Amino acid sequence: MGQIKNTLSPIISIDIEKCRNCHSCISVCPSKFCNDGSGDHVTINPDLCIGCGQCIEACTWGARLPLDDFSRFISDVKNKKIFAIVAPATAAHFPDHYYNLNGWLKSLGIEAVFDVSFGAELTIKSYLEHVKKNRPKTVIAQPCPAIVNYIELYKPELLPYLAPADSPMLHSIKMAKHYYPQLKNHKVVVISPCIAKKREFESTGYGDYNVTLRSLENYFSSQNKHLSQYPAIDFDNPPAERAVLFSTPGGLKETAKRWIPELAKKTRKIEGPAAIYPYLDNLHKDIKRGISPLVIDCLNCEKGCNGGTGTNGYDKTMDELETRIENRNQAAKNRYLKNFDNVNGNADQLIQENVKTFIDKFWEPELYSRTYTDRSGNNLKLNISEERLETVYKQLRKENEDDFKNCAACGYGNCQDMAIAIINGLNRPENCHHFQSKQLNENITRKQDTSEKMHKEVTHLLENDLDLNHLITEFKPIVQSIEKISFQTNVLSINASIEAARAGDAGKGFSIVAEEVRNLAGQSRQEAERIYTTLEQLQARLSSALNSLQDVVSVSLGE
Repeated sequence: MGQIKNTLSPIISIDIEKCRNCHSCISVCPSKFCNDGSGDHVTINPDLCIGCGQCIEACTWGARLPLDDFSRFISDVKNKKIFAIVAPATAAHFPDHYYNLNGWLKSLGIEAVFDVSFGAELTIKSYLEHVKKNRPKTVIAQPCPAIVNYIELYKPELLPYLAPADSPMLHSIKMAKHYYPQLKNHKVVVISPCIAKKREFESTGYGDYNVTLRSLENYFSSQNKHLSQYPAIDFDNPPAERAVLFSTPGGLKETAKRWIPELAKKTRKIEGPAAIYPYLDNLHKDIKRGISPLVIDCLNCEKGCNGGTGTNGYDKTMDELETRIENRNQAAKNRYLKNFDNVNGNADQLIQENVKTFIDKFWEPELYSRTYTDRSGNNLKLNISEERLETVYKQLRKENEDDFKNCAACGYGNCQDMAIAIINGLNRPENCHHFQSKQLNENITRKQDTSEKMHKEVTHLLENDLDLNHLITEFKPIVQSIEKISFQTNVLSINASIEAARAGDAGKGFSIVAEEVRNLAGQSRQEAERIYTTLEQLQARLSSALNSLQDVVSVSLGE
């Protein structure tokens, strides 16, 4: 299977105004290099994003938002022919009113509504036929598109072990189009608990609108509507039984063991990003060692599809979700029992035979086959030489073993992945805690050096013979002498004026000169007073500035 480049649709949007560039999103992401933290906010490369939704829950700022097709569906439903399939997780979010949801859909003009739980019954049939016919070493269940995305992008060696059969949703769509020919050319709206389902629909060409339970809950709340306002309408397909549990962790295992009880011992149940992706990272090695289970019942979300990425299940407890699904499970079982007048302790057997009749009617070989794509060509350059890594380590001020903190502050969990991200342009040194610490210490050292230099300059200024304060002090007697000369000149000019007056007409010219001399003396006195005042102010300001500078230097040096 060759490596090809595939463009994948965005399924998570980013509100850049709310992003604080805290890298919490990178920290929880199983495919860390789909995030670009090189700017002032973190962006997503959809071609590398698996759609696990962990970043949505981790972002406490609300900067990461799930995307679906709700708005497009509401716009198109008015003028397009559409039928719907509804995920079993609906019962966990609209308890007691999931049949009313069918009524709301039909009020919009939806022509038929199918229960994905029945598609899950068909899925188990496909899985069991695959095991019986092909005798695989391991079968990785694939109802979860995030896990399929992860294997296609990052673990292509596991592609041969993915179940070669459709998910319950695609079983439901194909069933409807094949056995209900009047719907063959209709578009399909999927009422879904998962944002990544959009990828599955685009990859297979089945499914046109991925409308999440979160969008529906938010819509009914904002419109002040309740499903009880709409009639409760049954699904258009035969009723499911145990497969209504498919949205819960281990739901596949519970459904499969109805047909082959011993299969439960050969099935591994595993869910949650913290468990499933490290498990898949080592699975190929365990398959080769012959220690892997026959069936891996795996889900991306820890609470199963009931707490999926397209739900408001983050705010609901596991017990709350599971209780609602179990209530539906009992209702489904009781519905089948009503068909029998006398059970006589054979309830499970009678139900099983009845369910099998319906499954055989809607299942045939090859109808629900699924193939996968090796998308590992999307990956970044991760095999980087030690020399190139060393260059980045030096840039990050990592000079010895103690500098490799692997502190996870950058979001990657280890220094090597941070270096790889920088090399690929997905991050910057400033986001490394060690780099920031080193840079801060260097800045402090530079400031200390500058402060010490300032201290020496100030000390020199205070102690030097050319001290400005000393010059100002020496300049004051000069000003005083100017004032004294001005006073004496003024006295002489007065005396000269008196003598000129005595001389009569002969002294008139001298009188004018005497008057001008007196004016000059007055001006000299005024200027001397201004100079003296200025010197007083300059001396006060200089003294204050020097004291302040001395205080700053003392604080900088820690004195």
